[in-house]
Amino acid sequence: MNCQTAESMVNRYIEHDLSVDELEAFLEHVENCPSCYDELETYFIVHAAMQQLDDEGKDSTLDLRELLEEDIRRAKHHILKTKFRRALSGVGFCALIAGLGGFLIYIVMQML
Repeated sequence: MNCQTAESMVNRYIEHDLSVDELEAFLEHVENCPSCYDELETYFIVHAAMQQLDDEGKDSTLDLRELLEEDIRRAKHHILKTKFRRALSGVGFCALIAGLGGFLIYIVMQML
């Protein structure tokens, strides 16, 4: 991923509107590109501050940089969970196919 692509995804990241594959590529890029990370941090802080102003009842002493780090940790956790589910689904599908294949072989052997 290049910087232009990453920068175009910042708002979608903040709105949690990236697919898992996009999210993974985006996070990998911003973690290795200080310029893009700074861009993300700036937009994230502005977004969080605006939300905080809208939510009058919340404590206004939040560490906005820490919020970004927590958001990134949650995004990485989401990626891992999704990859695990995909792998588990693949294994389950393979087991189903193997079971059906075994059943068909059993049926054919009974007919002979």
